[in-house]
Amino acid sequence: MRNSLRKLRLLWALCSLCPLSAVALLGGQTDTLDGFSAVVALTPGEKPHCSATKIGAHAFLTAAHCVTRAGNLDDAFQPGRQIFVSNQVEPRMPADFTGLTITHVQLHPSYRDALNRFSSYREQQIQDYRKRYAGDDLARRIRLLEVSPHFTSRFPDVAILFVREPTDAIPAVEVDCTPLHQDDAVQIVGYGDDSLKNIKQVRKTSPFGRRHWGDTQVIRVDPVNFYTYGGLMRPGEASLSPGDSGGPVLRSGRVVGVNGSVYGLSHLDAARSNMSVNLSGLGTDAGQRMGCREFFR
Repeated sequence: MRNSLRKLRLLWALCSLCPLSAVALLGGQTDTLDGFSAVVALTPGEKPHCSATKIGAHAFLTAAHCVTRAGNLDDAFQPGRQIFVSNQVEPRMPADFTGLTITHVQLHPSYRDALNRFSSYREQQIQDYRKRYAGDDLARRIRLLEVSPHFTSRFPDVAILFVREPTDAIPAVEVDCTPLHQDDAVQIVGYGDDSLKNIKQVRKTSPFGRRHWGDTQVIRVDPVNFYTYGGLMRPGEASLSPGDSGGPVLRSGRVVGVNGSVYGLSHLDAARSNMSVNLSGLGTDAGQRMGCREFFR
């Protein structure tokens, strides 16, 4: 615990000197009334990371790609490791975060199977790369392979982090497994910077972002994902960007989706559409072996 907190304090000291990976919900509103306090900023204590939602006394919902790397569960999210969460609107200091010990991480079986297949594919590709490339070119190709998200649009990109310690100060929200429909009104929530135009300055003053939310509407629903309007397709709608990964999509105050990817993100601080995991669709596709109620039991 002491070493992890020391790392977190060092991060705050260095955050203005190094580029951060998390960026924000674009075109949304800051949660000034603390209306989404079940949504937290999530970090393993080394860098700004993702968003998550408390859905049970010891359970936080996030995106699977937030806790996996190179075809496996990330070392930082292995059982026994510590993560840090904060539901403050704009966390800035180590004291704003609570350290939690992971007991286990639950991935959807279909996503876990895809990870296993990708892990084998990755090892074969690396062996081939080592025969054909060297130096910086080899390192670049391996790095791109490790961060490849090419299967996240085809398998449920969802994870539940189970932790040992209680978090009584953070409320929990319910997961809604009833079907989504085209034109449903929803809200998307996440942490991060609210603009990409002056990103360096924003990150100096708010290194872990602020909790933002925005209204939007469902465009299309399929068994794995659903899609909502972004600001380029419908002006005034909120657009996701990578730091919002793992945050919730809410319908009538209940979680119906998990933030995933964006399409057409531009320097105009907007995207064409947002892709989120369709929780009600779990188990309805032939390749999925576990339904929504079973996954969240």
